[in-house]
Amino acid sequence: MSNYEIMILTNPKTTDEELQNLVFSVLDKNSSKFERLERNETAYPIKKLTHVNYFLITTKAEPHLMSELTRKLNIDKSVLRSLIINLDSEKGLKPRKVSKKFNKRIPLNRENKKPYVKNNETSKDASEEKKVARKPRTSKVLDEKK
Repeated sequence: MSNYEIMILTNPKTTDEELQNLVFSVLDKNSSKFERLERNETAYPIKKLTHVNYFLITTKAEPHLMSELTRKLNIDKSVLRSLIINLDSEKGLKPRKVSKKFNKRIPLNRENKKPYVKNNETSKDASEEKKVARKPRTSKVLDEKK
C-alpha cells in the first residue's frame, strides 16, 4: 500500500457529499482524509468556468484502486480536473549535491598586474600584412565568361 495525494477540481454546483460518495465507493473511509480547500477561483477558465471547488484527499491504498478511481473520475461530468500523486515515489527523489570546488573563492592578486597599454603601431602593421596576403575576390560567373 502506498500513500497518495489526490487533488480534484469540480463544478461549483456539485456538493461535497456527491464527490465523497464517488471517491469512497473506491477508497476506504478509515484510511482517507477528505478536505475541501478554501480557494475557488481558477487562473484560466476551464469549460467556461472561472470558479470551481478544490478538494484534497490523502489516502493509503493499492495502485489498482487508484486506476479504478481515475476511471470513475473521468466518467463523472462534474469533475473538471484530477491529479493523483504517489507520495512514496516523490519522496524518493534526492536533491542535487553542490560541488565543493566552486565554493572556495580565490583572492585576486592585483599587485603584480600590468596596466593595459594600447600599441597603435603594431596594429597597423598587422592589418597591412593581412591585406597583402589576401587574394582578390572573384565570382564563379565572371571566371566562366573569361
